[in-house]
Amino acid sequence: MFNRSYVVNNYYMKRFNFFKTFDAFFRILIIFLACFVWCRYFIDNLWISLVATIFLTIIIDLTINFVKNKRQKKKNTYKEEDEKIQQYINTFIFSEDNFSVNFFYELAKIKHQAQKKNKYIEIVNTNKKIILFPYFIYRDFNSDDLVLVYNKTKKEMSSRLIICTNTIDNNAIKLAQKLPLDVYILDGNQVYEKLLKKYNYFPYLTKLKSETKIGFKEILSYALNKKRTKGYFIASVILLLSSFFVPYKIYYVVMATLLLILSLVSFSNPKYNKIENIELLDLN
Repeated sequence: MFNRSYVVNNYYMKRFNFFKTFDAFFRILIIFLACFVWCRYFIDNLWISLVATIFLTIIIDLTINFVKNKRQKKKNTYKEEDEKIQQYINTFIFSEDNFSVNFFYELAKIKHQAQKKNKYIEIVNTNKKIILFPYFIYRDFNSDDLVLVYNKTKKEMSSRLIICTNTIDNNAIKLAQKLPLDVYILDGNQVYEKLLKKYNYFPYLTKLKSETKIGFKEILSYALNKKRTKGYFIASVILLLSSFFVPYKIYYVVMATLLLILSLVSFSNPKYNKIENIELLDLN
């Protein structure tokens, strides 16, 4: 049975391997030539200079590969950590408010004297009060959010207000500097580094679905949909008119004809113009 997906993936894999091999060959060739020029400058004997060039080429290429692999490994580690951080933040975003409050209350209790309130946690440290306010939202934490949090907590007369959120708007940071107490607004990365990782206390992970890759059928369905008919037709008319004024008119005539065919197919082909009838309240 013909497997189109396997053939396409195999083709792109071979193409990737070819360019990867060519890139390595070209890199080694450049290193070899550069080393050979300098070796010939210092060494009169041709064969000795060739041996020295080969030795230096191997050393330099191994060094480059070592640095590249180490950098790639570090990059992959950062990428994995960033994905994990976002999954932790998603856990707070897609949970009820009391979940975040309960979680950070348990976290604060590990090292501090903490008291749980309705929307936040109160930490007493050497007669100074700190308010830890979890406020996880999918959009940026903005100035209006900061005003809301501040108004809910100002009666506590705290010395420091710590807000845990996802991403932060710059205007909220500027406004925080004007409030009459120390305000720390932590984004997702800071929440992970300064609280979760530091206290070694983590929530369960909530993973969102990854974006679905667009396949050949979806591209074809988009290209031949009835909505594209008008665009194809207008483009074909423009090309046909242009063919009267340009020297290479055969190109415009051919392209205009193809666009007219696409316009006709997208207008009349029922396969790509189906209206999905989904019963939203019936899962059967």
